[in-house]
Amino acid sequence: MSNNWYVITGGPSTGKTSLLAELQKQGHKTLPEAARTLIDEALGKGIPVESLRADEKHFQEDVARLKEKVETTNNKAVLTFFDRGMQDTLAYMRHYGFDIADWVNELMRASHYKSVFLLDPLSTYQDDYARTEDRDFGKHLHKLLTEAYAEFGMKPVRVPAVNLRDRVAFVLDKIKTGSMSREQKTNLH
Repeated sequence: MSNNWYVITGGPSTGKTSLLAELQKQGHKTLPEAARTLIDEALGKGIPVESLRADEKHFQEDVARLKEKVETTNNKAVLTFFDRGMQDTLAYMRHYGFDIADWVNELMRASHYKSVFLLDPLSTYQDDYARTEDRDFGKHLHKLLTEAYAEFGMKPVRVPAVNLRDRVAFVLDKIKTGSMSREQKTNLH
């Protein structure tokens, strides 16, 4: 199952949103984070984030369902950057200690990306309206993300904590030159 899809992922406040916004500004197709989409929809209906996430397992399952919908309708030939991929949901569910339903595991097996870019944490941490996690959670999630993608044959490419311009250049250069390690290339197929 080949596609031209790339995931930008990392813990909270690692600069994903800024990186994706800059990639979009440069003319690349980007897709928003499913969790944030669900949160924005709930807030639009007057439902606070705390209420939406009161049943965290249900919330994470809804995130997986939305990701599936987005992936099944997205053109595989178009270079696309996803704000988090399907395996992010697995990492979150494992953090919370939830049992992983068979249908969720099936979604994980069906979702593959040309490459996954894992952003190293920045030196500053910023809260926002949708973020319920703290900096310590981000460190733990970084490890869980690496494991979740590797489990499904995708070794994330670590993106260093440098300025935005250099991060964009790093990601685009990796895509353009295909300068990933032999192991990373093998894991992408």
